[in-house]
Amino acid sequence: MKKHAFLTVLLLVCFAGSVAASETDVLISQLKSVDSAKRLAAAKELGERKDPRAVNPLLSVLKDDRNWDVRLAAEEALVSIGSPAVGPLLQVLKGDKNCFVRRRAVRAVKDTKDPCATEVLLDVAAKDADCCVRRFAARALADINDPKATEFLNNALQKKNFEIISGAYRYYVRKGKAGTEEVLIEAMQGCYEKRMILDLANCGNDRLKKAADEIAQKRGYTMTAEWSGPKWGEI
Repeated sequence: MKKHAFLTVLLLVCFAGSVAASETDVLISQLKSVDSAKRLAAAKELGERKDPRAVNPLLSVLKDDRNWDVRLAAEEALVSIGSPAVGPLLQVLKGDKNCFVRRRAVRAVKDTKDPCATEVLLDVAAKDADCCVRRFAARALADINDPKATEFLNNALQKKNFEIISGAYRYYVRKGKAGTEEVLIEAMQGCYEKRMILDLANCGNDRLKKAADEIAQKRGYTMTAEWSGPKWGEI
């Protein structure tokens, strides 16, 4: 009787898995629909399902879909899938000739925070032909707890590589090393990313706040005391 019950449960599990696989196949096919709303819904649902089989189809959408919202949904779905998507994303980052595709790929890699990406991100941050890709790679390195990333970012600060500093400013703020404020202010003055100005204004360092407030006033940014961002010296 116990054997019979076990076989019944096993069959039910197999059946449920088969149904789920079939539904995933339908969603993957739907990514090719002429209706952008259907493609968008499929990408979002595949992200919820986290099925590794959807990685390559979602990468195709990320690279080629003509609708920006669908591409963004594919990017978010790949982040949700996580580790299985990192390797294919890194291949896109290393090999795709389209800088806009590489930007989306590096942004997705950043959000996975996978330490396996460190080596490629270091190479991209140093050598990619596109400044935005380099900066996004630096931003990703700031969120990866890896000695190689730390060494790279510390060297960038010493050499006043403002491109890398502006990309990875959250790392320098969280580190909160006394005497680095001047370099961060210089990087902030040359950066037109509003988020950086607001983060530095609210990080808890008086000197950075004063400089950020002045820059924000000149550029017409609205400042707020309620801001969720990195805090000075929190690591």
